Amino acid sequence: MVAVNHQAVTEESIAAIRGMLAGLRRRTRSWIWAESLAAVVVVAVTGGWLTLLLDRLVEPPAGARAALLGILVAAVAWVLVTRLVVRLAVPLTDASLALAVERTHPAFADGLSTAVAYAHHRESRADEPVDEALVDATLSTVAARLGDVRAAAIFRRGRLAVLTLAALAALAGTAAAAVAGPALATVWARRMLALADVPWPRRVTLEAEGFSNGVMVVPRGSDVEVSVRATAAEGEPPEVVELRTRGSGAWRTERMGTRGGTAAASQRYGHTLKAVGEDQAVEVRGGDARLRGLSISVADPPALAAVELTYTLPDYLGGGSRRAAASRTVPVPRGSLVDLTCTATKPLAAAVIALRPAVEHAAGPPTEQRLTELDPALAGGLSIAARTPPIDADTVVLIRLTDQAGLANRDPVALLLTAVADQPPRLALRLAGISTAVTPQAVLPVEGTISDDHGLASATVSLVAGEIARDLPIARVEGGVEVVELTAERPELVRLAELGLAVGTRLEVKVLARDGCTLDGAANVAEGDTWTLEVVSPEALQAMLEAREVLLRRRFEAAIDDLAKARELAVSVAGNVAPDDVSARRCGEATARAGGETAEIAEEFRGIHREFANNAAMTPELDVRLIAEIADPLAAMVTGELAAAAAVCRAASAEAAAGRPPIVPALDVALARMRTVLERMLELESVNEVIERLRGVIRAQEEIRRETLERQRKRGREALESP
Repeated sequence: MVAVNHQAVTEESIAAIRGMLAGLRRRTRSWIWAESLAAVVVVAVTGGWLTLLLDRLVEPPAGARAALLGILVAAVAWVLVTRLVVRLAVPLTDASLALAVERTHPAFADGLSTAVAYAHHRESRADEPVDEALVDATLSTVAARLGDVRAAAIFRRGRLAVLTLAALAALAGTAAAAVAGPALATVWARRMLALADVPWPRRVTLEAEGFSNGVMVVPRGSDVEVSVRATAAEGEPPEVVELRTRGSGAWRTERMGTRGGTAAASQRYGHTLKAVGEDQAVEVRGGDARLRGLSISVADPPALAAVELTYTLPDYLGGGSRRAAASRTVPVPRGSLVDLTCTATKPLAAAVIALRPAVEHAAGPPTEQRLTELDPALAGGLSIAARTPPIDADTVVLIRLTDQAGLANRDPVALLLTAVADQPPRLALRLAGISTAVTPQAVLPVEGTISDDHGLASATVSLVAGEIARDLPIARVEGGVEVVELTAERPELVRLAELGLAVGTRLEVKVLARDGCTLDGAANVAEGDTWTLEVVSPEALQAMLEAREVLLRRRFEAAIDDLAKARELAVSVAGNVAPDDVSARRCGEATARAGGETAEIAEEFRGIHREFANNAAMTPELDVRLIAEIADPLAAMVTGELAAAAAVCRAASAEAAAGRPPIVPALDVALARMRTVLERMLELESVNEVIERLRGVIRAQEEIRRETLERQRKRGREALESP
């Protein structure tokens, strides 16, 4: 029997077992690396395609893309950590590898684990006794079966193959897509890796109008038109384009309408946002295109803070400058030059001041004349100044302001300059103390006012009688004076004696006034009323005035009768002088009428007196009779007896029956006084009748003298003609 070296067999078997486990350990780590890298490739490529898909469809902003990229990097890192780092960190001991082999190869029947345990025991506790025969048998059996170990059963190569093929397919597909569409790959890389805002190439391209760097600055409260032009690379422009806006609330989506027709696969769309009062984010969607990152910024437009207005008068008004109050309507004298200085609320980039007529012609469009614009060198300032041409008609000044953000006032500020025309002079005159007839020696007193809005140049009294025409200047109307008062104490006296007027002619008198206006080549001339007067002899004038005296006497008699009737009503049937309420009231009314009528008659007599004086027909007798014996007594009666009687009547009407004063005595006193004056008027009328008879005799004598002279001339002619 051959002796077997036990020690050699054991060492050989342990070495074989350990060699198999070491190879298994290396293959396990390689498997982990391969599986982990394949998983990383699958996750990275899948995540990349997902980011491309999301970015292509949504085109999120750079922040969202950075978040997506961060998620993708985190997923890849998680796979690397969990599938590679953590697994590689786990120690692959011989015992654990032996168990893994025994799970897939039941034929070992725990022999491999026993052999591994023996080898570990031998190294750590070599002095402990073991059953050598049993160990040899186990080790030999295990060593004999090492050739039956199949790696495919341990590592599940099918799963690794599938995962590897998926990774390779993903890489190949991605590479093929990158080669087939390098532009798309470049855009994805720039958008996802460099986070650049590069738009994706699309069939439809949207271009927003009116946005600068994605921002449109608009005046607060204005209507904003958002316009977008859609251009299709292939086919027709999109049928629907949506506008999405968001202010302080949620997003709001509205459909944009088309503007104009389609040209070269391009269509313009627009939508008006009403009364925009806050900042808004804006997005536009149409077809496969998206516009994001737009915004509407609301700002206050420039406004007019102050306007200084100064106008220079025309030369005929003396020139010179005057300030005008700033308002919507500014009246200025016609022909004035207006200086404007406009101050804005914000620094200006541009400003324009223009003029247009206040009343446009219906036949044509409104005409506008640019007056001035802001000098570019003065941009950033607050003011703009201009001078208008002479204002000859109502003119509208239009002020347009644009700030440095490009905002303009929604409607131009309009100031109306009203050209106040130089009005003709105004005359309010009358002939005082003159009726419809005058004597050739009369003096015409002109009373009243002559005025002009800017100043009078001259005034004349025009006299026309047949072939006689004369203009007499009014010396008090001097150049530049605005108002001339011709008072009763100092009237303008027009003397007719210098004209040599004949009795029987018709005289026309009127006053003409002129101002200094030179705008239309001639001054404004105003004419007063035309007074037509008959030139009569002093006797005829006296007869006319005496006829007026008769009428006044009859009016006075009627007033006396009216008062006497009221007095009779106040006397009761029993002779009681305490009247009742009705009779007291009637007496009071009659007394008031008598007082008013008497005052008017007294004034009429004063007028007759003045007319005698103005016509150079006054005599001392007429002077005494008209004033001292008639007018003054009548006026004294109004304030004396008649006033006292009226007071008694009022008191009687107000008091109770027991305390009423008697009114009849007061009426009797007034009536007695009135009848006394009436008797004096009758006496004077009798004198007038005698004078009239004398005048008739004189006229008859004058007629006889004229007839005698005519007969003498006739006889002389007959004597000369006889042979």
